[in-house]
Amino acid sequence: MKKFSIITPCFNAEHYIEETMLSVINQSILRTGAAELEYIICDGGSRDRTVSIIEAVRDRYQCNFIKIISEPDSGMYDALTKGLKAASGDITAYINAGDYYHPTALQTVLPFFEKKGVHWLTGYNVVYNNSSAVVYVELPFRYRPKFFSYGFYGTKLPALQQESTFWSTSLNQLLDYSLLSKLKYAGDYYLWLQFSQKYEIKIVESYLGGFRIHAGQISGDKKAYYQEVDSLVQQPGIFDLALALLDRLVWYAPHKIKKLLNQENIFRFNHDLQEWI
Repeated sequence: MKKFSIITPCFNAEHYIEETMLSVINQSILRTGAAELEYIICDGGSRDRTVSIIEAVRDRYQCNFIKIISEPDSGMYDALTKGLKAASGDITAYINAGDYYHPTALQTVLPFFEKKGVHWLTGYNVVYNNSSAVVYVELPFRYRPKFFSYGFYGTKLPALQQESTFWSTSLNQLLDYSLLSKLKYAGDYYLWLQFSQKYEIKIVESYLGGFRIHAGQISGDKKAYYQEVDSLVQQPGIFDLALALLDRLVWYAPHKIKKLLNQENIFRFNHDLQEWI
């Protein structure tokens, strides 16, 4: 039986942490018993009610699979590093306080790792407003491994959404935890850069999770994010820039066109076969 390790790094997140936690512990896969779950919450020594809310939710729902690490850290990716080191599952993901999963996210993801030999997977790019309403949904077209090495995703092309992305825990061996823990803005990009050097990510045409836009979040500092990404990547050639321009055009094409042009890496659900193909 496969085991999921879900990590939530947080700090002073009393207004958001409960909704995020409930989206994890209410996953349909726990009711079906098709997989196990460990939920690692890495709190940076919050000075508000974050920890008491975490403990209250854990106790109320009797979630003995929740592990709480609460101690000072040097930022979100330091907290994430602690969670990744503690992860003991077969499939890993992380979701920040304020963001949340669709109730069937893990159920949807599981067969790709069990039966299709997928090593990392993402779904729709989904955005919420501060009232938790879905306000934007987009099917990615393609994430070319070499484009990660040029820093294209999140700059010249849409970003890979972390809240919708899952990977084999074995890929964590590719990470330099010392480097990751020191990053302040682009730690997720560092993960994708390392994973992409071994495998091309697969895309499932499904809503797995989403990102909430709200005031004060780290991702709002675009300049600092771009500077940190630049420190991780190399310069592209003219051909790569031209190909990125073509990819950008396809990103806004209908879903059928995206699937036609990236058949091996996009999975659509076939209702006749009752299978993702």
